[in-house]
Amino acid sequence: MLNHILAALNDCALAYDRDEAKYTFISTGIDCLTGYTIADFKQDIGLWQRLVDPRDKEQVQTATDRLNDGDTVNLCYRIITKAGKRWVTENRSLFIDEQTGHLILLSVVKDIQREEEEKYNQEHAIDGYSILFDNNPNPMWIYELSTLRILKVNTAAIKTYRYTEEEFLTMTIQDIRPGSEREKLDNFLDEKEITQTKSGFNQSGVWKHMARDGSIIFADINGDGIRYKNRDCRIVVAVNVTEKIRSREDVKLREQFLNSLIDSQTNFLMRIDINGNHTFVNKQFLTTFGYTGDEIIGAHFTTTSVPEEEELCRNAFVDCITHPGEVIKLSPKKVGKKGDIHDTEWEFIAITDEDGQVTGAQGVGQDVTERNNAQKEIIWTKNNLEALINNTEDLIWSINRDNRYLYMNQAFRDAYFKATGTIPVKGDSIYLKGDFDEKVFKKWDDLYKPAFNGTRYVAIDETIDPETNETIFSEVSFNPIYNSEGKITGVGCFARNITERIKINKAISDQNKRLQNIASISSHDLRKPVATMLGLINIIDKEDFYNPENKEIIEHLLTVGCEIDDVIRLIVDSSFTSNLP
Repeated sequence: MLNHILAALNDCALAYDRDEAKYTFISTGIDCLTGYTIADFKQDIGLWQRLVDPRDKEQVQTATDRLNDGDTVNLCYRIITKAGKRWVTENRSLFIDEQTGHLILLSVVKDIQREEEEKYNQEHAIDGYSILFDNNPNPMWIYELSTLRILKVNTAAIKTYRYTEEEFLTMTIQDIRPGSEREKLDNFLDEKEITQTKSGFNQSGVWKHMARDGSIIFADINGDGIRYKNRDCRIVVAVNVTEKIRSREDVKLREQFLNSLIDSQTNFLMRIDINGNHTFVNKQFLTTFGYTGDEIIGAHFTTTSVPEEEELCRNAFVDCITHPGEVIKLSPKKVGKKGDIHDTEWEFIAITDEDGQVTGAQGVGQDVTERNNAQKEIIWTKNNLEALINNTEDLIWSINRDNRYLYMNQAFRDAYFKATGTIPVKGDSIYLKGDFDEKVFKKWDDLYKPAFNGTRYVAIDETIDPETNETIFSEVSFNPIYNSEGKITGVGCFARNITERIKINKAISDQNKRLQNIASISSHDLRKPVATMLGLINIIDKEDFYNPENKEIIEHLLTVGCEIDDVIRLIVDSSFTSNLP
């Protein structure tokens, strides 16, 4: 009997036996509604669940899970048919079949669009104002309060949002919003009671909407409650203000960028009005001098001037505003809030209005304290290094690849003057001055070449002192000079007089030779008479000292003693004479 009643309905009906997991009844209208046959549903019991639009699956499943025996729920959602998306209403109930005792889920589904077409032949009319709706240049739509589904849209909405009319009619007003805006919309509708029939005209402000291609549209929303197709609805006008919002955002971004750029500057930026009061300083200025914006804006520029330079700064300001277009440069000392002194450099130029009248000045400056201190340190170091280099008796000089002097210390200049009668200067050719012959030039060319090829080495040079005609020995080190790119651009030389060291070494060598000769004399000439003496002593008659033979032995000992004395004299003479025997 139940099956016959369900079959007689104009609506689509499905009865699903949960215990046996199968459909016990599907009405013939299922094909017209979905495009799928009764056989399709019986072969695939999960087909209906898959037809539910993903946007509505959660609410349908939640409502179904809450059903108990004898409960009924009314649903409104979208399904995806073979012909496209459409809205349906469903009366879904759960009960126990009296004959089988099985749990049955009964669904009676109605096609909302077909129902509305059958009941209303004047769908295009909106209280007689269809022309104002359809031809309005601003996007408009009507949505149902209870379900938020869109029931009608105008041409401007289709053009602006780029959804087709069919697509719009399968959507809710949540679907045209990015995900981040949907919870915001729910809260707004509850707060303003928009979904209540008593809600009237409302200016909702600017909202983010999303077009079909995912692009964001900023819409200024105004709506009012209406009765449409016997339903409580709202009619909405969405004024597209995207360009205006984008323009404002661009301006804001440019301002933020400029402010960020200004605050990120390591230079000082300053503007002064015609009276000399600060109207703007950037973050770098405030940080360096220790002021806050409130302390410096409106204060006179002499606030940071050291007393002895106030007049200098005032004169520079007057020059600036009286000579528009000219850049005024000055390098004053500035004092911070805590009394700290800074060396600064500034460039100022006059500010003019649209009429060309000077309204003040603006300047760009920088703190050069560290740079000046570094330069002072470099000068101090250079002077001390020069003093050290020029106070040594060692010769120091360098040449470039063009064989021109790059540097020479005072000892080098003095030696050069002593040898040639002229004083060399930086840039002179090493070949232009002096009475040096070609052999000297050739010798030094050969000495420089290895260093120009990257070899660091030491050579011994011999010269004749023009005043004493004595030989002078010098130890000269040759060192390649590299530039920042690693290329050899010159040779640095360091010459030290080692004449005394050579003399000492020679004297030590001579002394060693004399000692060797003394040792030779001692080992040969002295050993023979000593051996003879020892032999004679051994044959002396020690028991009878007056033995006549002892006299003869003593005479021989005297002769040997004279020989030993001669050898000793020879050793002494060898120790104090410069000429070796």
